[in-house]
Amino acid sequence: MQRRDFFKGMGVAAGSVAIYQNSFSIPAFASGPAQTIRFGMISDLHHLQFGREEVTRLSGFMDDVVKTNPDFIIQCGDFCRHTRSEGIMEQWNRFKGPKYHVLGNHDMDYCGKEAIMQFWGMPKRYYSFDQGGFHFVIMDRNFLKEDDGRLTHYDSSNWGKLPAPKRSFTDQEQLEWLRADLLQARFPVVVFMHQPVYLSDFPLEIGNADEILSIFDEVNFKATQNGSRAGSPAGSPAKVVAVFMGHDHDDRYGQRNGVHYFMVNSATYVYTKDGAYYYKDPLYAFVTLDTSGKMTIEGRSTIYTPAAPEQVVSRFPTRISDHQIKL
Repeated sequence: MQRRDFFKGMGVAAGSVAIYQNSFSIPAFASGPAQTIRFGMISDLHHLQFGREEVTRLSGFMDDVVKTNPDFIIQCGDFCRHTRSEGIMEQWNRFKGPKYHVLGNHDMDYCGKEAIMQFWGMPKRYYSFDQGGFHFVIMDRNFLKEDDGRLTHYDSSNWGKLPAPKRSFTDQEQLEWLRADLLQARFPVVVFMHQPVYLSDFPLEIGNADEILSIFDEVNFKATQNGSRAGSPAGSPAKVVAVFMGHDHDDRYGQRNGVHYFMVNSATYVYTKDGAYYYKDPLYAFVTLDTSGKMTIEGRSTIYTPAAPEQVVSRFPTRISDHQIKL
């Protein structure tokens, strides 16, 4: 994340180190025995941002991952650069199960997408997969809009000096793929992206988010109209049920047209007009999805170190949390 203006609004102060575990009620999907899948998630690690190494911070997440052995892990962008990050990948690869990546803007600070994807072992910049009775979609929101309307890949910080309305776009090829992929999905859909399409304090820096939201709306409307799709589990229309986003270094939850949106806090710091304020411990979460219609998020909480000013502490929560909601 790159910010030069102080974030807006007021929030809730952070507490001491803790685990937050609350449940979201989502519609039941399958008529047979319930399936459960659990994944670990971290976002905005920012290794080497401002010259700070974050291998130790990532190791805190990976220690928990190795101990609890989730079904997969995923990082939601702004992870590391393609050089001087061998220690990051050593930590990441401690987990022998499936590992997934999302491209973030700062991952292309010093290279193009191909270089960082090769370093990570990420075959495609956007993709999807089925696991545990759910369909997971990973998006690439890293395009800038040229003056003539063309979209250009983020590459070596070419986006950094541009005004906010020219950032965080998604290309037409990917939008067409997204719509087709979602319409063919056999299981409820969970989406991961770096730059948010909802809940952001920066509405000028969300690119063509409206096109993505329109696709979600269309897919969910058709799923509702069609009921159980051919080839789907009985009583299980394929809807987008949750979207996880990073980038803003904040902890937020909201609903839009029946979809649950989560802004996943940075593992490392919040950035204000006065600079970065770092978290003592890494922030991350474990998410459990159950096809009977339940989603549980286990977040982590910490404090600022060194201590941050009151206006920062009161606005920016040092946690990844959720709320209990019954629908």
